Amino acid sequence: MARANHKIAAAALLAAAFFCTFPARGALAVSMRYSREQKDLSPALRESLDDKLSNASQPYFSSEEEKKAKHQKYIDLQQKFEYLPNYGPRGRLVVSCKLGGAEYDPSRPGAPGKGAATGKLSYLVFTYARENNDWVEIAKPKWEHQDLGAAAGRKMTASAERAEKAKAARARAAEMQKALDQKTGNN
Repeated sequence: MARANHKIAAAALLAAAFFCTFPARGALAVSMRYSREQKDLSPALRESLDDKLSNASQPYFSSEEEKKAKHQKYIDLQQKFEYLPNYGPRGRLVVSCKLGGAEYDPSRPGAPGKGAATGKLSYLVFTYARENNDWVEIAKPKWEHQDLGAAAGRKMTASAERAEKAKAARARAAEMQKALDQKTGNN
C-alpha cells in the first residue's frame, strides 16, 4: 500500500514538473525575443506626439466651444493629454492618448460661464503607433463616457464655482499689487 502511494506521489510530481517547465520556457522565449523599450515616453517622443495631437484634436475643441456658445450641453475638454504607452506586435510602440473633461449644461445655473455639471465625464481617445520615426494614427478617435451621477455633478459644479472665485481673487490681488507698485515706484 505504501508503495502505491509513493508511485502516485511520484507521478503527481512528474506531471507538475512537466506542467510548470514547458509554459515557462515558451514564455521566456517570447519575452526575450524582442527588446522592450522603456514604458514611459521620452521628452522628445512626447513632444513629437504633442505636435501631432494638437492638429488632430483642434476640431474637437472647436466643436465643444460651438456647443457652449449655442447653450447646448458640452464637454469642457482639458488642454492636457494623458499618455498610455504600450507595445504591440514586434515591439512596436503604441500610445493611447486620452483627452478628457466634464460635461456641462449652460442652460442650468452653476459656475459662471460654464453652467452646471451633469456628472458625466467624457474622454476622447486617440491611438498612434511609432513607425519609421513618425507617429501614425492606427485607430480613429473615439469617445468614452462615464456617468458619475447627479451628486457628483453637484460636487463638480461647486468645485468649478470655487475655482472661478479663486481665479477672480487672484486677478484682483494682482491688480491691487500692480497699483501699489505703481504708487510706490516699484516695478
